Amino acid sequence: MKTVKGIICGTENSLAKIGLFGSTSGDNCDITVAPLRLETITIHSGDVIDAIAFTYKDHNNVVHNVGPWGGSGGGIRQIQLEPLEFVTEIHGTYGPYTYGPHGRVEGITNLTFVTNRGSYGPYGVGKLDIENKFSVPVQNNGSIVGFFAHTGKYYVNGVGVYVKPF
Repeated sequence: MKTVKGIICGTENSLAKIGLFGSTSGDNCDITVAPLRLETITIHSGDVIDAIAFTYKDHNNVVHNVGPWGGSGGGIRQIQLEPLEFVTEIHGTYGPYTYGPHGRVEGITNLTFVTNRGSYGPYGVGKLDIENKFSVPVQNNGSIVGFFAHTGKYYVNGVGVYVKPF
């Protein structure tokens, strides 16, 4: 399993970009305004992760709606974070899989989000030919505040996170 420890050093405004886990094929999806706090996460999934969307607040308390990045398939599940709830870990699987009419593709097949209050997921069950696991546990009172990704027409091919100290 590939594990990355999100140890952040620096000023209050520091931000770490961790990842990409999965494939770099497809469209590069990223945010343009630095996040301060993650508000919601929306996952479109069935057997794999079809799309991801999220909302976050920036340093001026402006809410940004991002995505969905990826395809339109799968069931939609939204995580609404409580005011004092923070994402402290993300883990999942990625790799090549064969799926329906789209043939063999490589992408994110499973995601779980862990907060200081509990766990959400797993989303996606995967149909992996070769399984690769990843985990980003955030340390030193930091939190995951946003995402970036590579996506194809139907699925999320790769995902990474932005981490910020409290």
